[in-house]
Amino acid sequence: MFAIRITNQQDLGLGHLMRMKNLAVALKNQQQNVHIILDDNSRLCQTLFSDFLIIDVINYDDYQADAYSTVNYLQRNQLSHLIIDSYTLGIEYEQLIKQFGLLLTVIDDNERPHDCDFLIDYRWVGKKTKSRYKGKVSDECLRLLGPNYCILSPEYQTVMEDFDKESEVTVLLSLGGGGDLQILQKIFSNLKNETKKNIQFKIVIGPYATNKEAIYAISEEYKNVYIVENVICLKEHYDKASLFIGALGTSLYECVATKTPSITFAIEKNQNNDVNVLEWLGHYLHLNEITEDVLPQLSKLIDMALCQLPRLNALIATKRVSIDGRGAERIARVLIDRKIEDDGFNSKSLDSQNTWKLTDEVTIKAANDTHINSYLAARNLPSNSERMTVQNNIQPWDHYLWWFRQSRSNFVLTERKGEIESRRLYIWHKLSVEGYLYGGWFVCDKDVSLPLAMLALKWQLEFCKNTQPNAIWLAVIHKDNKFVNLLNQYMGFTETARDSQEYKITQKLFPLADEQFNFVMWDPNAQ
Repeated sequence: MFAIRITNQQDLGLGHLMRMKNLAVALKNQQQNVHIILDDNSRLCQTLFSDFLIIDVINYDDYQADAYSTVNYLQRNQLSHLIIDSYTLGIEYEQLIKQFGLLLTVIDDNERPHDCDFLIDYRWVGKKTKSRYKGKVSDECLRLLGPNYCILSPEYQTVMEDFDKESEVTVLLSLGGGGDLQILQKIFSNLKNETKKNIQFKIVIGPYATNKEAIYAISEEYKNVYIVENVICLKEHYDKASLFIGALGTSLYECVATKTPSITFAIEKNQNNDVNVLEWLGHYLHLNEITEDVLPQLSKLIDMALCQLPRLNALIATKRVSIDGRGAERIARVLIDRKIEDDGFNSKSLDSQNTWKLTDEVTIKAANDTHINSYLAARNLPSNSERMTVQNNIQPWDHYLWWFRQSRSNFVLTERKGEIESRRLYIWHKLSVEGYLYGGWFVCDKDVSLPLAMLALKWQLEFCKNTQPNAIWLAVIHKDNKFVNLLNQYMGFTETARDSQEYKITQKLFPLADEQFNFVMWDPNAQ
């Protein structure tokens, strides 16, 4: 009844082949006949689809000839439903197929227009996931959208709940089915020597990867480095991995399914992701840019992550969207029954336990690791950065390293309007080695009103007075920032005398503060 068309020769990579193999198995388990139509019947394809009839498309470089030969094959073999998984074949190809009255299912994750009966896109894009293809497919098209339809191997339906990922620390590195393995070689070479020698590494070599010899050389030099090659399913390796490092793709969903902490990066355009969306899946450490000069920083980040595994595991536990490995089963049932099941997602609050209610609408909460990306986004807002001693944008890799090393007390002020609660301010402070307090605040989105800023600063000063009753506050404020200068003056801050010990300490705490900044202080015992 079904034929699956995969453009494996044109869309190099293992992802299309693997997910269609898993979908074919799910359909077969429902007693459906499935044929596989490929551009190139390679040895790998013969292994993957050994339980299915495979044919080659000869004229794959001409989409019209491709479509007609595909239709001819389906009609000769009494197959009524074609499934297409291709970045190459588009709506023009689909329209030709539909002219012959065939049912058509399209797998996509690029939000392109389609002419089909079923559309499958399991990519998670937050609250917009369900409306993603509005206006790009017909109203009659059944849309299977979101991670509930993530097509993974059946092995991912079970999770090793009793396995301690930290009992033997193992790092799994992979670029997926392809990629330039020199990236992984350079990442490994920049790690600390003690990390390279004392941690177990498993490096995946995909069938389409280049520069494989770079990884073979590493495994020859380091006996704790193991090569994973010619392996169809990586489930057992994810289960035993303490940390995954690699290109973001299907690996995202495999990490979520196996509860594996990860640091990912993009090597293709379709791997660029909004990290705020990834956070719904419990994934917080992602780099959309991975250039040659970033690789040493990425290695430092890995060294740091291996020292922070409990915190990374805690982040995984915050996920609000789950992956259970049954996506292929769900799709098979929908394609057969033509009815979509309930596919809602799990949602839970990520709020901190430490909260201070200032008014009915305003609350201050302790900021935890789930704020790591929103904290950076707020800090990099021009309205904030232009008033700081360091005005350049902070890059994600530098921020991640700083975040896990810093010892500030961080808080977030939220404001509720109706049912919507929004982050308005990040507040921080720290006690210096000399016993002085210093800190600051910056807006999360747009400028706040004077009453709200006063409320935040008043809370912070009172909080610190209770916890550090004799600590003097030291601060620098940009002279152009009239709003904050007026606010601090109102709250009792005074100019710091240039010949005072406090002035010297302020210079030490804020070494980039020059004549553009006012040096001020607040003595709790003088209030």
